[in-house]
Amino acid sequence: MEFQELRNLAAGFQPAKLLLVALDVGVFDALAEAPLTAFEAAEKLTLDSRATELCLNALVGMGLLTKAGDRYGLTPPAARWLARGSPDYRGEILRHLHNTWEDWEGLERTWRTGRPALRRKTQQLPSSEEGLRHFILGMENITRDIAPRVAELLPLDGAKTLLDLGAGPGNYCLAFVNRWPGLRAYHFDLPPTSRLAREFVAGKPGAERIAFLEGDFLRDPLGGPYDAVWASQILHMLGEDEVRSLLARIRDALRPGGWVAVHDHFLEPDRTAPPFAALFGVHMLVATERGRTYAAEEIETWGSALGLEPAGRREYGKGPRIVLLRRREP
Repeated sequence: MEFQELRNLAAGFQPAKLLLVALDVGVFDALAEAPLTAFEAAEKLTLDSRATELCLNALVGMGLLTKAGDRYGLTPPAARWLARGSPDYRGEILRHLHNTWEDWEGLERTWRTGRPALRRKTQQLPSSEEGLRHFILGMENITRDIAPRVAELLPLDGAKTLLDLGAGPGNYCLAFVNRWPGLRAYHFDLPPTSRLAREFVAGKPGAERIAFLEGDFLRDPLGGPYDAVWASQILHMLGEDEVRSLLARIRDALRPGGWVAVHDHFLEPDRTAPPFAALFGVHMLVATERGRTYAAEEIETWGSALGLEPAGRREYGKGPRIVLLRRREP
């Protein structure tokens, strides 16, 4: 690595912060309506005009805005992903990332003490209504395109019941029941998340085959027995003993021969790659009490010891992967 690359890495927070603040103050929504001068944008958004001009110029340099004369507009990517009126809007996941800035500010303290501040969370969820909505709708932004692809990969032919643990906004439940017409999905999550998910799912195709169960998946009854369990992006929030405990609870909720698909940012055995998964482990360090990212081999080993035999893996491109475990027959 050359020094300039190292310097760019160290300064990476600058464009990130500018993008996230621009989203928060409404720059992309304002410019989606019509190109504006810096003064007009400042007036519209109740911002300082000098500061607005400096920030808009930098956003042009970042490839998010255009500038013609003294008027600023949106580039096609910004119009597609960052303006609320776009059907492809993904701003909520970026707002959630901005909310996690506070967690990362405490990294040095957490590194020294091993304890995160957790100032903005209760029960693994953001404590404010706004933060919760950003988180859940952010998960919707991420899973919107992934869920239909995952539904094609899972061995759900003949399955009648599926439990979606930590089901979030409900995109996976919707994808599963629409891909597999004979399937009924059970959406399981904490009450605040369930409330938002019911709003999101209502009226969508397949909603009539989704039932909602509320509770803490580490403590409350899961129901069952189910033919399949989908556990997406939840293990990384947990400590090792909690992961083992949850796998045991999943086993007990499955019928013999039923399977669980664990979907997460899995590490390679040496735990240094893929880079995103290793960095996400640090995110769990600062954002949860005991979470980290795990290697797929760890999940398979712990599952096997609990009567959940490894049954293959699935991939759909770069990013999270799927580990399949099947409950042993008696």
